[in-house]
Amino acid sequence: MEIIQIVGYKNSGKTTLVKALIETLADQGIRVASLKHHGHGGAPLGIEETDSEQHRRAGAVLSGVEGDGLFQVSKEQAWDIDQMLAIFRLMDIEVVIMEGFKKQSYNKIVLIRSEEDLHLLNEVTNIKAVLTPLELKQENYAYLVFKKTEMDALVEWISLRIQ
Repeated sequence: MEIIQIVGYKNSGKTTLVKALIETLADQGIRVASLKHHGHGGAPLGIEETDSEQHRRAGAVLSGVEGDGLFQVSKEQAWDIDQMLAIFRLMDIEVVIMEGFKKQSYNKIVLIRSEEDLHLLNEVTNIKAVLTPLELKQENYAYLVFKKTEMDALVEWISLRIQ
């Protein structure tokens, strides 16, 4: 299973890029899945008062609910990345697009909005490409730099590496 991380700060275009990648890979017949980090603290909205969450708080090690194609799982302790990816492996996923999880060491595409975000390039590992509106000189970097207007070219570059 191949894992690609899309990282950047809020409103940098992560979700837009992830959607484009998923559409492209799915159109090529690749079994693709996504995993998004809820980086705003606490549980994602809408889970606090569900029956399955009440079951978890009552002591269930794992609690799940399914309905109309949505399967939501709560665990007594925080999920670690290996546990979440194990679920994807069970589903025979070929490519996982991870949005966020900056500290993980998978291949990354980094989205830079402005000069204030440039420090991110020194804080994350395994950068394969950057997407930015800034004028970054390719020769200064060990990875590819795509202009924000070249998102389609970035998606094509990624999809060619996966096939």
